Amino acid sequence: MKLHMKGYILQLLAGSDMLWDSEIAHRTCIEYGKPEDEYWTGSIRAILADLYSGGLVQTPEDQLDEATNKVHFRYAITEFGRQRMADTGLLDLESKETTQ
Repeated sequence: MKLHMKGYILQLLAGSDMLWDSEIAHRTCIEYGKPEDEYWTGSIRAILADLYSGGLVQTPEDQLDEATNKVHFRYAITEFGRQRMADTGLLDLESKETTQ
């Protein structure tokens, strides 16, 4: 059984420094076998907005795509997000701390 998309996106961000929303959407669509169409990329952006509103991720950078006139955001996980992941079993903080 696959992890739910929110959990996957959090794990993706926890394993990266920062990722653009388009890269997160691309990787998530590949992982879940979904087409990279407006519906699925929009759904993934909605998940990112939900994670942002919950304080689990932050957007330290944004950029306007002049070709599409859309704003893209670069996402990073917050310390609160890491702690919530550990609380729910999505991230093992102890093993990460011992390997650093």
